[in-house]
Amino acid sequence: MSMSTSIGPGDLPAPGKPERGSRVGRIAPLLGSMQGYIALVLIIGIGIWSQGNTFLNVDNLTNAVGAFASRGILAVGMTLVIITAGIDLSVGSLLAVGAMTSALLLVNQDMGPVPIVLISMAVGAVFGFLNGAGTAWLRIQPFVMTLAMMTIARGMVRQVSNNVSVGTTLIDANGQVTARSQQFQVFGTPGHNILTGVNLPLIGTRGVYYPVVAFIGAVIVFQVVLAKTKFGRHVYAVGGNPTAARLSGVNVSRVTIAVFALTGLLAGFAGPITAAYNASADPQVGLGYELDAIAAVVIGGASLAGGTGSVIGTGVGALILTLLDNVLGLNSISDNLQLIAKGLIVIVAVVIQRPGLLADVRSGLRRFIRRAPEPEPDQHPGSPDPGSASPAELSVRRPVAAPAGSTPADAPPTPADHVHPPNL
Repeated sequence: MSMSTSIGPGDLPAPGKPERGSRVGRIAPLLGSMQGYIALVLIIGIGIWSQGNTFLNVDNLTNAVGAFASRGILAVGMTLVIITAGIDLSVGSLLAVGAMTSALLLVNQDMGPVPIVLISMAVGAVFGFLNGAGTAWLRIQPFVMTLAMMTIARGMVRQVSNNVSVGTTLIDANGQVTARSQQFQVFGTPGHNILTGVNLPLIGTRGVYYPVVAFIGAVIVFQVVLAKTKFGRHVYAVGGNPTAARLSGVNVSRVTIAVFALTGLLAGFAGPITAAYNASADPQVGLGYELDAIAAVVIGGASLAGGTGSVIGTGVGALILTLLDNVLGLNSISDNLQLIAKGLIVIVAVVIQRPGLLADVRSGLRRFIRRAPEPEPDQHPGSPDPGSASPAELSVRRPVAAPAGSTPADAPPTPADHVHPPNL
């Protein structure tokens, strides 16, 4: 038997007129990929609208970016780890290791700035290598491995420093700041710039704040590494599908170890910047920095599931957090509300990235507002509805035969049922 279904003209879409759902479906991925840039423009617009020239002042923007530069550098390394579907909770503690290493080398060894930075980066890379080795060789989950390393590194910093801060402003016998300390201040002490005397666009000859240069340089270098090198393609492959990457000849363990080592190296690179900015290395420095780094990466468009993301996007995410702090601070918003705003932005960024978001929202709204259809009666008026009968009525209509030798439950009681037991 063949069955045919007739379709009326009203059931077909109008020719030449695309469905609204398809247009929305095409716009959603574009909004997800542009979320960071849209948010950055909105924050800049709010800053200009609320504070005007105070916000647009070059010194204000430079100081804002410089204050966040060390966390932005951590976010660059975190991008590599998250693209491989990993996580690194130890970057804040590794930054503290780099800061303490640089301060101790300055105070105890009187080293110059270049050896200090190189040694701090090497120390951070060693810790990062251990993170990668534990993840790749010992098969420890990145979350657990880096959580343990966060505790270990923090304890080592406290032990080495006797749990006290180490100052980086050294005074000689004449009461003057030593030459080595002045050189170290260039790494991030406010008011000490590099390239002074060089006429730069929009800046003039007053120089550039080193943390800003370091952050921008890290973003450019690692964006090129991810986008233009074989190693970068392997990083994306491992994050997208490690099994397929292994079958394609990619050494997944080597890529994983290298990614964590580079993240530790960048944490060591950010350590001297933090020590110079604070004029000391505090054993507690870097607490919570890993959360800012993860937030910058997620806001920048990377997926915690791995396989997607870019360092440029992370840089935009870091700028969003930086300027958000600055705008809220200029408008006298409390630190507590700033934390709430950051959390909400991260949630929105993650939700926007979810594929099929608008389609899910649209179908959910349809189910919410759509009324359930009323059942159509299929019997004559006045006839009873079997579905509305009570269980007692159904039992009367359709009596069930009792098994042989048994008494129906609704049968009248027999005299034997009323016999009382004898009094003993």
